[in-house]
Amino acid sequence: MNDSRKITIKFLSEAPELSTIIAKWYYDEWGTDNASMTLEAMHDIVQKKTANNDQLPLSLVIFVDDHIAGVAELKYRENKNFPEYTYWLGGIFVAPQYRGLGLASKLINKAKTVAEKLNVKQLYLQTEPKNISLYEGHNFKQLHTADHMGIQTTIMVTNFSE
Repeated sequence: MNDSRKITIKFLSEAPELSTIIAKWYYDEWGTDNASMTLEAMHDIVQKKTANNDQLPLSLVIFVDDHIAGVAELKYRENKNFPEYTYWLGGIFVAPQYRGLGLASKLINKAKTVAEKLNVKQLYLQTEPKNISLYEGHNFKQLHTADHMGIQTTIMVTNFSE
Protein backbone atom coordinates (compact mmCIF):
# COMPACT_ATOMS: atom_id res chain seq x y z
CA MET A 1 0.00 0.00 0.00
CA ASN A 2 1.14 3.52 -0.69
CA ASP A 3 2.64 4.69 2.61
CA SER A 4 1.26 8.18 2.14
CA ARG A 5 -2.33 6.96 2.55
CA LYS A 6 -3.85 7.57 5.94
CA ILE A 7 -5.84 4.56 7.18
CA THR A 8 -8.21 5.01 10.12
CA ILE A 9 -10.92 2.86 11.67
CA LYS A 10 -13.85 4.31 13.63
CA PHE A 11 -17.06 3.00 15.11
CA LEU A 12 -20.11 3.69 12.96
CA SER A 13 -21.53 5.35 16.08
CA GLU A 14 -18.96 8.12 15.47
CA ALA A 15 -20.25 8.72 11.93
CA PRO A 16 -23.87 7.47 11.77
CA GLU A 17 -24.54 9.47 8.61
CA LEU A 18 -22.51 6.83 6.74
CA SER A 19 -25.23 4.23 7.33
CA THR A 20 -26.85 5.17 4.00
CA ILE A 21 -23.65 4.38 2.05
CA ILE A 22 -23.13 1.12 3.95
CA ALA A 23 -26.73 0.03 3.41
CA LYS A 24 -26.34 0.57 -0.34
CA TRP A 25 -23.11 -1.45 -0.38
CA TYR A 26 -24.75 -4.30 1.54
CA TYR A 27 -27.90 -4.24 -0.55
CA ASP A 28 -25.96 -4.30 -3.82
CA GLU A 29 -23.61 -7.05 -2.58
CA TRP A 30 -25.99 -9.34 -0.68
CA GLY A 31 -29.50 -7.91 -0.47
CA THR A 32 -30.49 -8.66 -4.03
CA ASP A 33 -30.10 -12.39 -3.25
CA ASN A 34 -33.13 -12.11 -0.96
CA ALA A 35 -36.35 -11.19 -2.76
CA SER A 36 -37.92 -9.87 0.44
CA MET A 37 -35.03 -7.46 1.16
CA THR A 38 -35.37 -3.81 0.19
CA LEU A 39 -32.80 -1.04 0.37
CA GLU A 40 -34.92 0.61 3.08
CA ALA A 41 -34.98 -2.60 5.14
CA MET A 42 -31.22 -2.94 4.74
CA HIS A 43 -30.80 0.64 5.94
CA ASP A 44 -32.89 -0.15 9.03
CA ILE A 45 -30.57 -3.10 9.79
CA VAL A 46 -27.46 -0.92 9.43
CA GLN A 47 -29.01 1.87 11.51
CA LYS A 48 -29.23 -0.49 14.50
CA LYS A 49 -25.44 -0.59 14.56
CA THR A 50 -25.00 3.20 14.78
CA ALA A 51 -25.81 3.37 18.49
CA ASN A 52 -23.07 1.21 20.00
CA ASN A 53 -19.34 1.21 20.45
CA ASP A 54 -19.17 -0.74 23.72
CA GLN A 55 -21.70 -3.52 23.15
CA LEU A 56 -23.01 -5.60 20.26
CA PRO A 57 -24.29 -5.03 17.69
CA LEU A 58 -21.81 -2.51 16.35
CA SER A 59 -20.04 -1.61 13.13
CA LEU A 60 -16.50 -0.54 12.36
CA VAL A 61 -15.80 1.72 9.39
CA ILE A 62 -12.41 2.00 7.68
CA PHE A 63 -11.27 5.14 5.91
CA VAL A 64 -8.52 5.81 3.38
CA ASP A 65 -7.48 9.46 3.36
CA ASP A 66 -10.76 10.32 5.13
CA HIS A 67 -12.88 8.55 2.46
CA ILE A 68 -15.07 5.67 3.60
CA ALA A 69 -13.55 2.50 2.19
CA GLY A 70 -15.14 -0.42 4.04
CA VAL A 71 -17.05 -1.79 6.98
CA ALA A 72 -17.29 -4.77 9.35
CA GLU A 73 -19.86 -5.74 11.96
CA LEU A 74 -19.87 -7.50 15.30
CA LYS A 75 -23.28 -9.07 15.88
CA TYR A 76 -25.24 -11.15 18.32
CA ARG A 77 -26.65 -14.48 17.07
CA GLU A 78 -26.45 -13.66 13.37
CA ASN A 79 -27.58 -17.04 12.07
CA LYS A 80 -30.88 -18.22 13.51
CA ASN A 81 -30.06 -21.81 12.47
CA PHE A 82 -27.20 -21.85 14.97
CA PRO A 83 -28.43 -20.13 18.15
CA GLU A 84 -25.63 -21.77 20.14
CA TYR A 85 -23.14 -19.56 18.24
CA THR A 86 -23.49 -16.29 20.12
CA TYR A 87 -21.05 -13.68 18.75
CA TRP A 88 -20.44 -13.11 15.06
CA LEU A 89 -18.15 -11.16 12.77
CA GLY A 90 -19.89 -10.29 9.54
CA GLY A 91 -20.72 -7.76 6.90
CA ILE A 92 -17.09 -7.30 5.93
CA PHE A 93 -17.15 -5.19 2.81
CA VAL A 94 -14.46 -3.14 1.07
CA ALA A 95 -15.48 -0.78 -1.73
CA PRO A 96 -14.19 -2.01 -5.10
CA GLN A 97 -11.80 0.91 -5.62
CA TYR A 98 -10.05 0.08 -2.31
CA ARG A 99 -9.72 -3.68 -2.71
CA GLY A 100 -6.27 -5.21 -2.71
CA LEU A 101 -4.95 -2.80 -0.07
CA GLY A 102 -5.28 -5.14 2.91
CA LEU A 103 -8.26 -3.27 4.36
CA ALA A 104 -10.33 -6.40 5.03
CA SER A 105 -7.48 -7.73 7.17
CA LYS A 106 -7.27 -4.45 9.07
CA LEU A 107 -11.03 -4.62 9.73
CA ILE A 108 -10.81 -8.25 10.88
CA ASN A 109 -7.94 -7.45 13.25
CA LYS A 110 -9.75 -4.44 14.72
CA ALA A 111 -13.01 -6.40 15.09
CA LYS A 112 -11.17 -9.18 16.93
CA THR A 113 -9.56 -6.62 19.25
CA VAL A 114 -12.93 -5.01 20.00
CA ALA A 115 -14.58 -8.41 20.55
CA GLU A 116 -11.86 -9.46 22.96
CA LYS A 117 -12.24 -6.19 24.92
CA LEU A 118 -15.97 -6.96 25.16
CA ASN A 119 -15.07 -10.33 26.76
CA VAL A 120 -16.14 -12.40 23.76
CA LYS A 121 -14.60 -15.87 24.10
CA GLN A 122 -15.55 -17.27 20.69
CA LEU A 123 -16.25 -15.31 17.50
CA TYR A 124 -18.06 -16.97 14.59
CA LEU A 125 -18.49 -16.01 10.96
CA GLN A 126 -19.97 -17.42 7.81
CA THR A 127 -18.26 -16.99 4.48
CA GLU A 128 -18.38 -18.02 0.89
CA PRO A 129 -15.66 -20.50 -0.15
CA LYS A 130 -13.60 -17.83 -1.95
CA ASN A 131 -12.87 -16.06 1.38
CA ILE A 132 -11.99 -19.06 3.59
CA SER A 133 -8.23 -18.55 3.26
CA LEU A 134 -8.55 -14.88 4.28
CA TYR A 135 -10.15 -15.87 7.57
CA GLU A 136 -7.84 -18.83 8.14
CA GLY A 137 -5.02 -16.28 7.99
CA HIS A 138 -6.66 -14.61 11.00
CA ASN A 139 -6.88 -17.82 13.07
CA PHE A 140 -10.46 -18.72 12.18
CA LYS A 141 -11.02 -22.47 11.87
CA GLN A 142 -13.60 -24.14 9.66
CA LEU A 143 -16.45 -25.81 11.58
CA HIS A 144 -18.90 -26.91 8.91
CA THR A 145 -20.81 -25.82 5.84
CA ALA A 146 -24.28 -24.32 5.93
CA ASP A 147 -26.92 -22.98 3.61
CA HIS A 148 -27.59 -19.26 4.08
CA MET A 149 -30.47 -17.92 1.94
CA GLY A 150 -29.63 -20.43 -0.77
CA ILE A 151 -25.89 -19.72 -0.72
CA GLN A 152 -23.39 -22.37 0.41
CA THR A 153 -21.29 -20.92 3.24
CA THR A 154 -18.69 -22.17 5.67
CA ILE A 155 -19.12 -21.45 9.37
CA MET A 156 -15.81 -20.60 11.05
CA VAL A 157 -14.73 -19.76 14.61
CA THR A 158 -11.81 -18.23 16.46
CA ASN A 159 -11.23 -18.57 20.19
CA PHE A 160 -9.81 -15.91 22.47
CA SER A 161 -7.64 -16.67 25.48
CA GLU A 162 -9.42 -17.37 28.73
